[in-house]
Amino acid sequence: MKNKFEKEFNQMMNEKKEIPVKVRQSLDHSYDIIRAKSKKKKANFIWKRVATAACALIVTGVVLTNDQVLAGVNEFFNFGDKGIEQAVDNGFTQENNSVVTDQGIMITLDKHFSDANKLGLSFQLVFEDSSILKNAKEVSMDYRLKNGNGEYIVEFVPDTKLLKGDNSYISGSEHQTPIFDVKTGRIYFDVLINSNKGIIPNLKDAVLEVESVNVFYGTEEVNKIDGDWILPLANKDKEKSDSTVQYVMQDPTSIIQVSKANANPTSLNLTFSLDGTFDENTFADMKIIDEEGNEYLANGFNKTIENNKTNISTNFPISSYNISNKLKLTLEGIGEVELLKK
Repeated sequence: MKNKFEKEFNQMMNEKKEIPVKVRQSLDHSYDIIRAKSKKKKANFIWKRVATAACALIVTGVVLTNDQVLAGVNEFFNFGDKGIEQAVDNGFTQENNSVVTDQGIMITLDKHFSDANKLGLSFQLVFEDSSILKNAKEVSMDYRLKNGNGEYIVEFVPDTKLLKGDNSYISGSEHQTPIFDVKTGRIYFDVLINSNKGIIPNLKDAVLEVESVNVFYGTEEVNKIDGDWILPLANKDKEKSDSTVQYVMQDPTSIIQVSKANANPTSLNLTFSLDGTFDENTFADMKIIDEEGNEYLANGFNKTIENNKTNISTNFPISSYNISNKLKLTLEGIGEVELLKK
């Protein structure tokens, strides 16, 4: 019954469009959205920057009014990411329940998860004056995530605000509003942040600084509500500590040279190189196949060229909770390499 509901709900959610964007070392002082994924075409990666000084373009949410549908929504995330789903199912999420009210908006940070590859945040927003949401299409937030040592890990702010860090840890992010209840003024807001290099630091005594709530009524009309919502992130429980599984190449002479293959709870982070210069289309259909024949596609990647070598860093949605002792990386038109659990 649950699978049937999830299938129907995913079909609803898939009516939103995921927008591919160029992987950058920083968010270039603006909002970026990443989703380098195409199943129907051999992804010609179209890199697009969304530049709007006063607001952010986010993944389209769904307005839900049917009580039966609301009751069945997965309580934490619905990004269609198998790795995250497996991490959540295995209890990798951390409860927070940090609550702050300002400017008539109560923001609750319900839960979060993080490892070196991905970071997720789940919020509830409750508007005391629900009429603010009348005819609204979307809601987003300007926020910064600061670690306990004072370093800013993520900053999702417009060009009109200066960065306090360099966003070098982050490749991109996705936002969605799976529940948008105009009648009660309640909104669920989920964030998924990705690091293709697998370098998100361990979060300890971190705080989330929300600076603005943005209500979108159309292409140009935005109600930007500035405030001060400081939401502490609970430190990770010992039982929720990262569990990393390493893989190594079975054939060290392979044309695909894998230098890192670390599976964390949310995903498998992979770094490999090819001799020569290759464009983005070469890696559009790269995938990991596990021992049961399940296929996992990358959602984006970082590419550099040095000394006539093309270097790729990416995440595949396969969790360290997956029990496969052997994985296979395939590149269409190039070759494949088998990876053995270390």
